Amino acid sequence: MASDNGIPTTTKRRVLRAVIVGGGKGCYELLKLFHSYRPSHMNVSVIGVADPSCDAIGRLYAEHLNISTFDDLTTLLQFPDLDLVIELTGKDTVLDQIFSNKAAKTKVLDHLGALFLWEIIGIQEEKLQLEQRVAALDTMTAVGEMAYRLTHEIRNPLMIAGGTIRRTMTRVDLPHKVRKHLKRVAGHIQEMEIMLSDICDVVRPLNPKFSLVELVPFFLDFCRGAGLEARFVNSTFSCDVEEELPAIVIDPSLLRQAMWHILENCFDADTENDATIRLRVLLCYDCLLIQIEDGSGGISGISTQLALDPFVSTKSGRMGLGLSICRQIILDHKGCMEIWNNARGGVTVTLSIPISFGHDQQKE
Repeated sequence: MASDNGIPTTTKRRVLRAVIVGGGKGCYELLKLFHSYRPSHMNVSVIGVADPSCDAIGRLYAEHLNISTFDDLTTLLQFPDLDLVIELTGKDTVLDQIFSNKAAKTKVLDHLGALFLWEIIGIQEEKLQLEQRVAALDTMTAVGEMAYRLTHEIRNPLMIAGGTIRRTMTRVDLPHKVRKHLKRVAGHIQEMEIMLSDICDVVRPLNPKFSLVELVPFFLDFCRGAGLEARFVNSTFSCDVEEELPAIVIDPSLLRQAMWHILENCFDADTENDATIRLRVLLCYDCLLIQIEDGSGGISGISTQLALDPFVSTKSGRMGLGLSICRQIILDHKGCMEIWNNARGGVTVTLSIPISFGHDQQKE
């Protein structure tokens, strides 16, 4: 049954089974849109992606979403009840091959049609990203209120107690056994002071200092430092920086801080698993995409999305504030941060930052 405007009035959504030919940047963007955007009248189910490169960013993201991936499109076109083939290579020869091998009932959307689709869905995506930023800010506001109370109600008494104990320990007539116990108490107080300081770091405004930065030398310099650190901790590190990166407006100090923290987590995990840590930097249409991947065994016990929240950690003795600070840095760049367990048995962290060439854009 349909309404006057041709839109079905039934609440049951039709399932549209689709495959994507071309697992590059366009595939990555389209899969992200389909993953976050739910149409009202149909459910787009991408069941396969074909690309000859196993390292194609869209193909890797498809593996993360548990979508079947293939080296060629022949197997892809043999899926039963296939409704739609989305061609993203932009090659006429590939398009001809699809038309020659597809079933008669299967429709084809070429890369130009997909580009038009992105423009439409992109409006909804911007709305969703804004809602996510607002939710993240609400979380940080709640943490900020708690930090304010902790700072004023606990920190001052702790500092007084710690100072008193340390002065007492300087007395020459203090018995050795008493000094030993006081030293232990002073150590615990210092740990609590550091913990409160870490909480304040999370909620303190970052005050980013944006400037126009040439990305290629910035990332190559970062990779040199990361490579030296990897050798120091006996890890294997590789990087792939796209050669045609433009100069864009970022806060280089904060972005470097975020990437270093993620790499340090990878180095810590890598010491137990002897896996390779990879960093990839590339342009993905109007965004800068930074991807850090390891083979450390993945995140278990909590969801990967929960790992970005403050006070969540899979390691004992950690407060779980580092990734929250990283996400806040990326949010201040009007970007987004994702983390997931990858098909190689490790963790993939993706930082997506929109391209900006002027300071005013970042201050909005």
